[in-house]
Amino acid sequence: MSEKFIIYHKTAPPAYYDVTIDRGDSLASFRIAQFDMLALLDGTEVRAEEITEQITGNTPHDEPISCDRGEFRLFDSGTCSIEQWGNPVIVLNIVGSIFSGTLHLLKTPDCFSMRYIRSRTAKKAL
Repeated sequence: MSEKFIIYHKTAPPAYYDVTIDRGDSLASFRIAQFDMLALLDGTEVRAEEITEQITGNTPHDEPISCDRGEFRLFDSGTCSIEQWGNPVIVLNIVGSIFSGTLHLLKTPDCFSMRYIRSRTAKKAL
């Protein structure tokens, strides 16, 4: 079974993005600030907060993980494969319509550091 990733954008203030990894039997979700998405797409390291309190066994895998009210839109989704999943490093190979490359997460004392490396063979969107 292939893992999936989903990125939702909460558009109402305070706006943010939730990056969710569906591992089949569990979900992991990380939140990044609204204006960090462009930096992430450019390969800049950004701060990501792990979201744990809203994830339950009853959480639908195709909806945003959040107890916040407001409008969400699907930003990107696709498949991913786990290259490494352990403390303190997570490395994912992801392929979606916007993201196609490697996503690195490094656990820091108070959050995660997230960095995206675009695949050299990925086609750029027109």
